[in-house]
Amino acid sequence: MHISHRSLLAVVAVIAVAAVAGIALLWPERVVVDDDPFVPDQDTRLVDAQLIDVVELGEDEFGLVPGATEVAVSARIEETGEVVSFEMIDDTGDTFAAGQRVKLQEISGADGEVMYLVSDFRRDWPLIILFGLFLTAVIAFSRWQGVRALVGLALTFVIIVGFIVPAILGGQSPVAVALVGAVVIMILTLYLAHGYSPKTTAAVVGTALALLLTGALAVAFVAAANLTGFTSEEARLANLEVGGLSLRGLLLAGIIIGGLGVLDDVTMSQSSTVFELRRANPRAGFGDLLRGALNVGRDHIAATVNTLFLAYAGASLPLLILFVTADTTVTTVLTAEIVAVEVVRTLVGSIGLIAAVPLTTALAAAVVGAGLTARRGPAQRPEPAPGREPRPVREPASDGDDAAGTPISDEPAPDDEDDDEWVGRLREAYRLPDREADT
Repeated sequence: MHISHRSLLAVVAVIAVAAVAGIALLWPERVVVDDDPFVPDQDTRLVDAQLIDVVELGEDEFGLVPGATEVAVSARIEETGEVVSFEMIDDTGDTFAAGQRVKLQEISGADGEVMYLVSDFRRDWPLIILFGLFLTAVIAFSRWQGVRALVGLALTFVIIVGFIVPAILGGQSPVAVALVGAVVIMILTLYLAHGYSPKTTAAVVGTALALLLTGALAVAFVAAANLTGFTSEEARLANLEVGGLSLRGLLLAGIIIGGLGVLDDVTMSQSSTVFELRRANPRAGFGDLLRGALNVGRDHIAATVNTLFLAYAGASLPLLILFVTADTTVTTVLTAEIVAVEVVRTLVGSIGLIAAVPLTTALAAAVVGAGLTARRGPAQRPEPAPGREPRPVREPASDGDDAAGTPISDEPAPDDEDDDEWVGRLREAYRLPDREADT
């Protein structure tokens, strides 16, 4: 089975044109969010500050959180140097301490009175340092390929923030927006990180097919399970802020975009495996490459499925604790929407991953065979290096032996059916006697 790289590129071109047309159709207009009519007339802003002193006043008598305490806080505003004092609730009893860098919410009332409370911690420097370590690790290990991957990461961020989110806010279908955006991200990041090659093209087509399957399964089973998307607090807040958002559509878009993050990893790994197997054994045919790469893919899938479950379980650990401590059955827990959403997300993503392995492996095995056949071209007379004695050519090993039995030549080895012709050409080039003469 052979598929030319040009044929796969034609498929990628069709996918790219469809994605660009989709972006043009779904491109959002400028989104204007009205002020919240339920917020009273007051001026609110965030200011940078540092806590000077935190004094515990005692347990919060009316607090709903166990262990919450009331504290008196003194903080210095960095912009003006002014020291302000106020009281607030510490939900854990040890959240605040002197020296912490925070953001204060400054609320100015209509009567001119100004109130303060700690809105959040300032985490800029720890995040900058961590991001710097990440950049260093990626570039040190992957070098220019790592730099290209980081450029792809930046483009992914731009597409999500510049197109996907505004288009959803503009009232476009979240599923259509997510599919179009995911396809564009896939094409850009894979070719940027891995270069223009048959290996990358096979991964792109395999990812696109698996992504479409993932989207179709997500739409079908989110509807069949009657998942509404209302269990996400963030989605409800976004709907309240903007109004008119489809929470089920947001759920589906999240599944599609999240699935892409794992799909391109699996498909690129499978495509690379096929090409490395062919490089290690140039005589390997389509069937050998398919079987060998699928063995690797099975191990990858087994590990990835467990990884998906652990990722979702880790993100939902407080929720799992709540359900375990409640007096409910396992069936009730698993079928509750807040858990069923994660079950559907995990299983749909896993099925997409499983489908991606044979699809990408078969495409890569087909295109690598076609590529080697095309590069071999018409018979040519190779010349020995000047000033060097020609080395004897080893006979090809039988039964698919490794590279120790392959002919010595700079050209890629042919398929099995061309062995006699190939050896004859080499014997002629190195002026060796024919096999019949040897006997």
